[in-house]
Formats: sequence, C-alpha cells, structure tokens
Amino acid sequence: MHKLLKRSDEFETALNEALNDSAFRLFDDTPKLSICAHACLLSLEHARSVRILFAADAPHSATGLLRLQYEALLRAAWVLYAANELQLSKLTTQLDIDSEHAANNLPGPADMLKALETKAPVGLLQPLNEFKVVAMKGLNSFVHGGIHPLTRIKEGFPEVLALQLVRNSNGLMHFGYRMLTSLAGSQALMNQMTHLYETFADCFPPPTSTLR
Repeated sequence: MHKLLKRSDEFETALNEALNDSAFRLFDDTPKLSICAHACLLSLEHARSVRILFAADAPHSATGLLRLQYEALLRAAWVLYAANELQLSKLTTQLDIDSEHAANNLPGPADMLKALETKAPVGLLQPLNEFKVVAMKGLNSFVHGGIHPLTRIKEGFPEVLALQLVRNSNGLMHFGYRMLTSLAGSQALMNQMTHLYETFADCFPPPTSTLR
C-alpha cells in the first residue's frame, strides 16, 4: 500500500506539472466550461483525500469518499455534455436559501448517466457506467453506515480491497485530469496525459477491471 500511495502521489504531481507547464487556461469563459472545471477540481480534491485517509489507516472513511469523487466527476461530465441552460444557471447563481432549494431538483447520478447516454464519448461514458454498476452499491453502504463498513470494522479491512479502491480512485482521477485537459482545447496536452497514464500503469486496475 505504501508503494502504491507513493506512486499515486507521483502520478498526480506529474499531471499537475503537465497542466502548469502548458499555462493551462479554459478554451473559453462560458459558464459550462467554468462549472465543469470546478467539478473536476472537486473530484481531484477528493482523490487526494482518499489517499490521505488510506495512509492514515482510515479505510472506511476513504471508501465513502470515493463515492463523492465519482459523483463530482459525473457531475463534471454531465455539465459538459448534457446540462441545459436552465440547469447550468442553477449552478452559477449566488448561493443562498432560494438557490439551494432550486438546485435540489438537479439530476442525481442515475439521471445524469441517462442523459449522457447519447451525448458523452463512449470512452468516458463506459467507465462511468461500469463504476456505477460494480461499485456504487457497496460505496452507498459505507456512506450510510451499512453492512459493508460495519462488517469491515469487525473483521478488518482487507489490503487487497484497499489496493483495488486506491487504483479505482486513480482511474477516476485520471479521467478528471483528462476532462480538464479537454477544456483547454490542446491535443498536445491530451497526448501528454495519455503518455503519463502509460508511464504510471502500475497505479491502475488491470485492463479487465472497472476502471482503466
């Protein structure tokens, strides 16, 4: 685990350096791109926190946070490919009681995935769908204090599961950086992101796993 966490930190450092070296900026200043970028950054913050919690021997909290990382990335994809102007306006208005209430009826995970079916690239939609099918039920249990975390507290958290979850988080993190890169409109930077993925292939699940 220590080795994987160290390599994962190195991977994120390399991704950050690639963005900084390219003087990253959004392709345009529309609300759509701005909100998408903010959702990506939120997902990436969760990714870092997942690793911090696993390193701090808090695997149950880390596992619950993985769901937040996924849903922030899903929100970013939905904003970029499927959200309409009214929905976007609910995410850009001043935060107060009224705007909080208005945002309550924005699509949840299932509806966002449904909306993305005919709009998002297959290379993004497929892993988002796979993650939901394979992982979300168990993650929900961790978020809500269900049978999964209570059993793990009693019996111990298997290292093989912890390693898998960190690798899955890394997969989501890579998609977050790739989405940010797409907002810059730079194919050269996207190619660099792909190359970094290949360099750090040991940080990800095998090709047959949920995320790759």
